[in-house]
Amino acid sequence: TVIVDFSDLEQVGRIHYLMTDWELQQHYLLLSIYNETAISALRARNMLPEGMEGKLRENFYATLEKEKERRKRGVKNYEEVIRQYLSFLDESNDDISLTEIAKQYSADTPGYVIQSWMRSRNTIEFLRQWEIEENPNFDQQACDELMEKAKTSSFTLTPTQWVKKTGAVGLHVRQGKGGGVMAHPDIASDFRMWLDPSLRLALVKFMREQKNQRQ
Repeated sequence: TVIVDFSDLEQVGRIHYLMTDWELQQHYLLLSIYNETAISALRARNMLPEGMEGKLRENFYATLEKEKERRKRGVKNYEEVIRQYLSFLDESNDDISLTEIAKQYSADTPGYVIQSWMRSRNTIEFLRQWEIEENPNFDQQACDELMEKAKTSSFTLTPTQWVKKTGAVGLHVRQGKGGGVMAHPDIASDFRMWLDPSLRLALVKFMREQKNQRQ
């Protein structure tokens, strides 16, 4: 009895979502070539029982079609994620409430979610880059000091502290009823991506697709 294991093909689904359409076409072609090469090698050694060759091809292409369908569903999913993200952006450039965004993930402690985001050195560096471009009065020396403190495990930073220490304008705290942490849409977008890994993945895939289309 000849047993050909197609389990590797099942694992292709995990790779699919990291590939562009053109890369997938090449990948499918290579898989088909490898399959035919393996069948030819078995035939040359008289290792294929009668009727087995057709079954091997049938199993291979059935599995391949399942993976293609799974890929299509994945593409629709990430396109929908991007569509929802674009609808979130405000073309008027009005500030967006980080507090309201955080409540979608932690209704009871949105402030803690925002502080967790601000503990990251990557977040501080992002905020620094934004302020350098948009705010001529930004205190870079104060930001450098915060970056050093961010190396410690006990580091915490609130939006109020960030604004007071650096003169930042991209974030501000609105007091009173309906208040909270407000941010420029650019900064709110970064916060949204930090909270949503599926959005980051969708945007990465979208950019790779766009790059491939230009080539």
